[in-house]
Parts: sequence; structure tokens; C-alpha cells
Amino acid sequence: MSASPEVGYGFADADDSYVESGALDGAGFDGPDVGDGDFGGGGGGGGVRRFGRRVRRRFVLIAVALIVLLAAAAIWLVAFSSVFGVRTVTVRGTHVTSAAQVRAAAKVVIGTPVVRVDTNAIRQRVERLAVVARAEVSTSFPHTVTITVVERQPVGYVRSAGKVELIDRAGLRYRTVPAAPHGLPRLVLPSGRSAASRSVARVAAALPASLRARLKSIQALDPVAITLVLRDGQLVQWGSATRNVAKARVLAPLLRHQVAQVDVSDPDLPFTR
Repeated sequence: MSASPEVGYGFADADDSYVESGALDGAGFDGPDVGDGDFGGGGGGGGVRRFGRRVRRRFVLIAVALIVLLAAAAIWLVAFSSVFGVRTVTVRGTHVTSAAQVRAAAKVVIGTPVVRVDTNAIRQRVERLAVVARAEVSTSFPHTVTITVVERQPVGYVRSAGKVELIDRAGLRYRTVPAAPHGLPRLVLPSGRSAASRSVARVAAALPASLRARLKSIQALDPVAITLVLRDGQLVQWGSATRNVAKARVLAPLLRHQVAQVDVSDPDLPFTR
């Protein structure tokens, strides 16, 4: 019986093919590697993340540039253009002087940006007006400068070289008027004595307006012997310009009596004659 030819079912070939496949792998043939990054592995995720970071950086740079441009435009609009420039100058508190005089002294340049208005310089210029005791200057958006003045209040007057000059509570001669004002005493002072002027002004300012209106004059030829002369002829010995409030307080009830003279030089021991 002759040997039957060997029937192959592919096992040997299959084994050979497996061996050959392994041999090919060993020889350097590379098949697709799912972990290599091209088919959803870790390398592909890194590329996406890098792309995302680049997009975010560009977005941040664009946003920063826009913010800088907007800030620069806002600064120019507010501080350097006339869009928010001065258009109105409001004046308050005037009685003797006029709003036009205050505006002329203030020298506010229309169109100046409100944020660049020098309120301190304006205040100083307005306070150079003789009748202004003090001034306040403020700004408000979009277009307004407001100047509020407090005018000097006279407490008496002096006659000098044929002129009538008003004196405020600080002893400053600040305004010339055509005639002696009603309700204010004449201040009789030694010539060239500014200290006496200040002393008498303090005395007059300490008196209530109703009592000041009854005075004909306040005489201070001697600074420690100031005398008040009332319109009805009564005399008040005031003494020096000290404790003025206390003296004014005790004087009012004493003048209700029909007396020729009152002495309040010591307000703790006043007496009448």
C-alpha cells in the first residue's frame, strides 16, 4: 500500500504564515499602532490642547488690545476733547457784586474739559474781588462749573479823604459807597492804625444787629478805652477789645434803663451812671 500523499489543511501553512508574520514584525514591518496618536491616542489629544491654547492666547491678546484702545479713547474723550467741556458757569451767593463780575474774575475758559478745570486757581481769582470774603468752586458733569461766593458783611464805616468806606468784621476796608449807610456806626480810628481798625471791627461784630443799628459811632482813639456812642446820646465805656461777647451780653439789659452812661469794661462788674 503506497503512502498516501500528505493532505494539508493549512495548519502547517498557517503556522508558517504565523512564523513569517512574526518574522516580518521582527524584521521591522510596522503596522498601524493605535497608541501612536493618529487614531485617537494620547498624541492626538495633545495636539487639540495645543491648538486650544493658541486660540485662547489670541483671544486674550485681542481682548487686551481692545481694552487699551477703549481706555485711550475714553481718556481722550473726557480729558482732551470738548465733548465734556465747560459750557455753563453758574454763580451763586451774589448780592452786592454781580454774577457777570464774578465770571469775569474767574476767567473760566469755555470748552475746557471739566476734569481739567483748576478749581483752586478759579477760587483764588474770585477771592481777589474786594467784596468777596471767600469762594467755593466745584464742577459737575457734563458741562458745568459752579462758583459760590460769600460776600463781606459791613459792621461799620469810616470817613477818609471825603470818602465813605465800609469795614468788615476783619477790619478790612473793602468798598467805597456814596453815602453813610443806614444802620451802621461810624468807626472813629487813629490814622494809620490798622490794629485799631481790627479791634473796633471785632467789637462791632460782637454786637447784635439790633444794638449795632442804635449806635452813632464807635471811638477807638485809645485802644484800651473804646467808647460806644448811641444815637440817643448814651455812652458805653467798653474798655479794650477783649471779652467782647460777654460785654455785649450784659450791655443789652443795662441800656433799657434811662441812664447816661454804662461801663462794661469788666463784664463781671458792670455799672451805670
